[in-house]
Formats: sequence, C-alpha cells, structure tokens
Amino acid sequence: MTWIIIFIIAIVIISIIVLVLSKNKGISTADYPYRRQDVLFSPAERFFLGVLDQAVGEKVKIFGKVRVADAITPNKGMSRSDWQKAFNKISGKHFDYLLCNKNDLSILCAVELNDSSHNSKKRKDRDIFLEGACKAASVPLIQITAKSTYNITDIQKTIIPYIPSIQPEKELQKETVNKTESSTKTVDKRCPKCSSLLIKRTAKKGKNVGKEFWACSEFPKCRHIESINSYK
Repeated sequence: MTWIIIFIIAIVIISIIVLVLSKNKGISTADYPYRRQDVLFSPAERFFLGVLDQAVGEKVKIFGKVRVADAITPNKGMSRSDWQKAFNKISGKHFDYLLCNKNDLSILCAVELNDSSHNSKKRKDRDIFLEGACKAASVPLIQITAKSTYNITDIQKTIIPYIPSIQPEKELQKETVNKTESSTKTVDKRCPKCSSLLIKRTAKKGKNVGKEFWACSEFPKCRHIESINSYK
C-alpha cells in the first residue's frame, strides 16, 4: 500500500514540474508589446547619409541615431537631483548623425537634418535647447536643411571648420559661348520615396509623348516620377 502512495505522490510531482516547464518554455508576446522597425533611417535621412559619406571621406566615421546622452553628459559636482534633472532633459533625444575621428572615435561634431517637422513650436524649442546644450559641452552642432539634391562642396564648406582634414572639391569651370559658368560636384538625384536613383526617361505615349521626366530606377517596385521643365 505504501508503494502505491509513493507512486501517486511521484506522479503528482512530475506533473507539476512538467506544467511549470511548459509555462516557462515560451515567451508570451503579451508581456513584450514590441515590434521591429522596418528601417533605421527615413528615405531623406538615408539619402543624406550617402551625401555625408561622400563629403567627409575616409578619415571620418559617421554614426546615426545616436543618443544625445551618449555624446554629452551633465557636469560633475552637481547635486544628485540637479544631475538627474539635467540628464532627463537629454536622455530622450538623439542626434541624426554623429561624426567621429575614425582612428579613436573621438567626437568631431553632430549633424541635424532639418525637414518641415522642425517648423513646429515644440520642435523649435527642442532645437534651441539642443543647440545650447551642445555649445555648453563644446560639441559643434551643424544644422542642414533637408533637400531633394545636395551640393557636395557646399556640405564640405559647412563642416570643414570642425573637420580640418577634409579638402573641398575644386570648382570646375565650364565655358559657354558668351560667358563662363562655374559648377561644383553634385550628388545624383534621388527618389524621395525610396532613395533609389532617379533616371531620365522619355514618355512614349500620351499627351507628353517625346518629353523627358524623372523616374525611379526601382520601377515598377516604386512608381515615383517628377517633372523636367515643361513635363506635367
């Protein structure tokens, strides 16, 4: 009779162990309400990253979406509460790009790409605070207006004061019949939707037949088009 009781107790213990293990085997998604972002950068940010790569050359390392708190920190000697308040103001913010010396990853400057969202009052207040915080911490903050195309030389001239190793592209001279025009290197035109190259195509039918227009090189995956001159 004793062995039957022992057997029953053993079965109960094993059942409990199996039940506990089965519950801990998988992770419930209800406890972790998160999902993966599709991309790190928006199309405009990814496009400008390519521009920066061309502008700064091989001696500079570019990092994207860097926490402000990873680049600057509150001063030493502050009270614990004041330090925490100062830290909280920067903990939820990030730089679009952080440029560092490739050899030792020392910080050279931060770059913000300003699109139309920076026109809101909340965003303007954030930009003013960030500019002041960076100035106090001796981290140059460069503000760049988002565009559909960029001039490499103009970008270089903007960041050269903070990255002396960069040499600006020489302006190219192009002669015309009655006047000489100077031109500088520009990047390829990019699709605002997917950042792929835009290429010139010619309309083969319709009311605009024979006219050129910009079309995304990823067609038909991306069907973005833009006008050239009189094309509509």
